[in-house]
Amino acid sequence: MTEVDPKSAAAERGFKEGDVILEVAGKSVGTAGEVRDAITAARNDNKNSVLMRVKSGGSSRFVAVPLAKG
Repeated sequence: MTEVDPKSAAAERGFKEGDVILEVAGKSVGTAGEVRDAITAARNDNKNSVLMRVKSGGSSRFVAVPLAKG
């Protein structure tokens, strides 16, 4: 389980504790490490944001999250 920083871009887009990230940039992810790797890959490709599919409660949704540089 990973906490959501209330000041983060993810929190601003409605992420909350208990949500599950299913995909990052169209790639299925199953662990926090895979999420980090997918975000790093997007940064390395000079992407400004990444699309995530998130399961929250009984439904899933897509959320575009801006990427911080560095």
